[in-house]
Amino acid sequence: MKAEIISVGTELLLGQITDTNRPYIARALHDMGIESYHQSIVGGNAADILTTLRLAAHRSDLIILIGGLGPAVDDLTKQVVSQFINSSLIPDTEALRKLKKWHDAVDVEMADNNYRQVLFLEQGKPLKNDFGFAVGSFYQSNDGPDFLLMPGPPWEMVPMFDHYVVPLLERQYLHGQVLNSLVMRYFGIGESRLSQLISDLMISQTNPTMTTDAKKHEVTIRLTSKASSEALAENLNQKAAAKINTLVGDYFYGYGAHNSLEKVVANLLEENQQTIAMTEVFTRGLVQSTLQNALSQTETLAGGFNGMSALLDLTDDEIELSGDNGAQLVSRLAQLTQQRLGADIGLAILAETPESNGQHDYVNEKVWFGLVSHQERLLVTSQSFAKDHQDNVEDAIFVALDLIRRHLSQQNLVDRA
Repeated sequence: MKAEIISVGTELLLGQITDTNRPYIARALHDMGIESYHQSIVGGNAADILTTLRLAAHRSDLIILIGGLGPAVDDLTKQVVSQFINSSLIPDTEALRKLKKWHDAVDVEMADNNYRQVLFLEQGKPLKNDFGFAVGSFYQSNDGPDFLLMPGPPWEMVPMFDHYVVPLLERQYLHGQVLNSLVMRYFGIGESRLSQLISDLMISQTNPTMTTDAKKHEVTIRLTSKASSEALAENLNQKAAAKINTLVGDYFYGYGAHNSLEKVVANLLEENQQTIAMTEVFTRGLVQSTLQNALSQTETLAGGFNGMSALLDLTDDEIELSGDNGAQLVSRLAQLTQQRLGADIGLAILAETPESNGQHDYVNEKVWFGLVSHQERLLVTSQSFAKDHQDNVEDAIFVALDLIRRHLSQQNLVDRA
């Protein structure tokens, strides 16, 4: 099964708007086992759209067009497709009722061209638009490719695709099988190293499929399985996840497409009824603010300091931090932070004086992290960063969060990979 994705819109062609729709659809199709070998952008010109359709029809089984379903003069997608497949356009009565009701509610006379939005391909299936008026269409052909038409605005397209198109495609092309996806999240390991460690599994594993994705501060693995029931598909993913984590489990921190390291840490703190205080000389309160956004209980954060002078009888400038005394100083600072603020956990983050590496604004910064708890557990680690200062700070925030997570989960520290 081969799909082709075509975005329609002159504003896309001119680079005035970034097209987020095609990547979104391509990822979802891949999860369903439908591959997208060709993608393109075409302006709102009837002749150009027709030329693109002729090319796509020779090489694809499903042609997906996004955009050009509105009331404007250059919204021509439905009209060109109907001409191409020799089908009429007919109104969707429910969508027309919704359109008229809205105009009555705002006391505005409906322009005639608005009627174009509720048209769909005759003998096809109209697709409901919950957040707009432009109706989508799914048309199945007996002697050519199938057609799927959706609106261009992402806030209309994404809900339509998720709620109506995905179930339709599953029924149409998966022959009764159910899909289940599981996202696994990893911190402290790069995509290249992770892919190398699980390469044998990725090659041999066909159900579920495995794909990796490098985010800014982490790597994810998406497992997608097919089975005759949701329970069986979920079980396939869980078995594959267990195999993966025998290889890279030291870096695994959680499941979920919308999960995050700060959410996991916040949940662990609240579940264990632990309070935490911090001294952030390098990150200047950003670990606390990041964590605060994920917490439901504000009392979990016991407070903190953005410098050492409040805890030591020396100013920040008078303290010379080096590899010889970094671990000792950050440990002492974590202990003082915990004691002064009466928290269950004390965290400290310090950095050596940065050195420029001569590349743009990049600086080499060695950062020390120390954590102490009432259980007399002491964790100390250091990390060298070599990006621009702001990126180094962002990376340090997540190293600190992972340190807290490892303490609360009783996991050992590991080297970054």
